[in-house]
Amino acid sequence: MGSTVSRWELGERLPRPADLRLLLDVYEVEGEQRDVLLSLAREARQRGWWHVHGDAVPDWFQGFVGLESEASSICSYESEFVPGLLQTADYSRAIHHGAVRSHSDEEIERRVAVRMKRQELLQRPDSPQLWFILNEAVIRRLVGGPEVMRRQLEHLIEVIEPPRVTVQILPYDLGAHPGMDGAFTILGFPAATDTDIVYLEMQTSSLYIEEPEEVERYNVVFNHLRATALGTDRTIGMLHGIIDES
Repeated sequence: MGSTVSRWELGERLPRPADLRLLLDVYEVEGEQRDVLLSLAREARQRGWWHVHGDAVPDWFQGFVGLESEASSICSYESEFVPGLLQTADYSRAIHHGAVRSHSDEEIERRVAVRMKRQELLQRPDSPQLWFILNEAVIRRLVGGPEVMRRQLEHLIEVIEPPRVTVQILPYDLGAHPGMDGAFTILGFPAATDTDIVYLEMQTSSLYIEEPEEVERYNVVFNHLRATALGTDRTIGMLHGIIDES
């Protein structure tokens, strides 16, 4: 730990928010000063490849992209649409065109380019373990028309590669389930001192949950969902079935 702190002091390495939180506990820093320092720690890690894309990556989303690029595991439950890391370009365009706020074609193309760039994460030798649970509505909703949706479903089948990339469908007939409050993502990190972070996204902002008790609640929910969702073979079978119906 001493050598790590020394690298922070020399500017050779940036502390993660979890690391800084431990130091703030030791120094008994509380209140507004603590919040400011934690915010600065996040912002200091935000400058990466996404920075050159300007407002195509909103300020409130930059922190997540930075954390996503450093994560060793990403576990996500999605209730409405295919997660960005698994979207085709045409599906992504359709999502942007369906938003309430209208963007120019040029703006949409920039946002799609960012989404495609994020997907390079899947090709890295040290890519994180990815586990996605999708509500059945995600694969039933006809986003972009029949052909766009067909290609998106085919793409989902192509990227499934357990244990590196796992996709499960949560079927309608399961009934009520613990994820009905909405979508969430749990980010895990390689260092033992880095606690998981839960990410929640709203229309114009995002929320990070880092308190261990709250994070554990989301982990319990995710574990329940993956225990009750369709396994890989049945998920692929359902995807093929929907493709054949289209």
